[in-house]
Amino acid sequence: MNQGQLLTLNLDSGAIWREETVGTSSTSLCLEYDKTVRLAGSLHYCKALEHQLATTTPVYNSIGNRIGLITTVNHVKDAMNDDEILHRILLWTMTLRFMVENQLERLRPVYSMSGDDLFSSKNYSAFNLPRFSFKVDNRESLLSEDPFTGILGESPPIKKIIKKAVRFASTENGILINGESGTGKEVFAKAIHEASGRKGSSVAINCAALPSNLIASELFGYAGGAFTGADSKGRRGKIELANNGTLFLDEIGDMPLEIQPTFLRVLEDKKVTPVGSNKDIQVDFRLIAATNCDLYQLVQEKKFRADLYYRLEVLQLILPPLRERGQDILLLANHFLEEICRKEERLPLKLSKKVEKFMLNHSWPGNVRQLKNAMAYAASICDGEIIAMEDLPASLFRDLGSQFSTGKIDSNQPIPSIQDTEEEMIRKALLITGNNVRAAAKMVGLSKTTVYRKIKDYNISI
Repeated sequence: MNQGQLLTLNLDSGAIWREETVGTSSTSLCLEYDKTVRLAGSLHYCKALEHQLATTTPVYNSIGNRIGLITTVNHVKDAMNDDEILHRILLWTMTLRFMVENQLERLRPVYSMSGDDLFSSKNYSAFNLPRFSFKVDNRESLLSEDPFTGILGESPPIKKIIKKAVRFASTENGILINGESGTGKEVFAKAIHEASGRKGSSVAINCAALPSNLIASELFGYAGGAFTGADSKGRRGKIELANNGTLFLDEIGDMPLEIQPTFLRVLEDKKVTPVGSNKDIQVDFRLIAATNCDLYQLVQEKKFRADLYYRLEVLQLILPPLRERGQDILLLANHFLEEICRKEERLPLKLSKKVEKFMLNHSWPGNVRQLKNAMAYAASICDGEIIAMEDLPASLFRDLGSQFSTGKIDSNQPIPSIQDTEEEMIRKALLITGNNVRAAAKMVGLSKTTVYRKIKDYNISI
């Protein structure tokens, strides 16, 4: 980056980059947490840095006081797609820091004299400064220093949640993630774990995927011969496997009531007792729980323990549904298509204007997961380079009928005839698809021939 580009970004002597002036930046986060911070693209609050990757590290004097910061700035597209470049940027930033610290140490006099020509202090380190060497023992941990860059989104709702998640990651408190199915709860959980600095593994378990008679042994482990069919050597549970790491409990609302008191005791005592054993095992893990239901409502219905609920709700992240994220829908769709084309080594695919309009107005009940699956389907059957309405999966059109039946029923209003309802559905399908009869037929669940006949019967102009 040349001097002119730096000046354009206001990266110059005397520039003020405090958080209250420019919002969240790698500089403000480094000042707050006193550690090396990497921030990429849209994670910067300042719009001028939305295409930049900034890495900031603190500089210390010989007695451990922070005396300044060093920031390196690179174009995000040049760096984020190449692990080797990320690796070199971090090494370069850290090398600059240690070079500055060593030079500052050299500037200290070997002997300091008082006004009475008496020795007042000595700098022994100036006699023999050790040569600096920076050995990378764990490259993966260096590359994952800013894991939230993998969460795509430019909309205010997702930016707000990412900012909150970054702050939560630095604490040791448990986190409860609420969100509809497919909004990315597990993606956020992984990012928080990677950003937390915990050296242990992130271990996941889906409480809804296991029968109630097996979830205890999966969570707590079991001793050899604890029950019929058990491994004679016993098995470690998910909690023990998450020691020094993170335990991610998905669908926490489906945890059986009879298990909840035992699990609550593990959270409070930091000890787990395997099934069939009387030996406690000390554990240290960070809990992240996720749910797509209203836990408070389950507490009111006596389907979830109140004490466990209040233990879980200390820090909450409520993920926005995809329909509330505006242009993120197209950003994510294009990202998924780019991934598919890169893996399959094919020409880039683009969305037609009609498809873009349809996708922005779709309710996306399955959220990001549904969008990703839809793009995979469309890419697999698209013959050219432009994805058209007929390339979209029929599942996207199944909700169309429900759009005509929202709201409360008014007994004073006349009930529309089947013909009127059918005509309205066909007209709306044609409007959404830009008069594409094949796509409209798929949307309303009729054959193309039948739709042509209905168009003639209802005198619909296309």
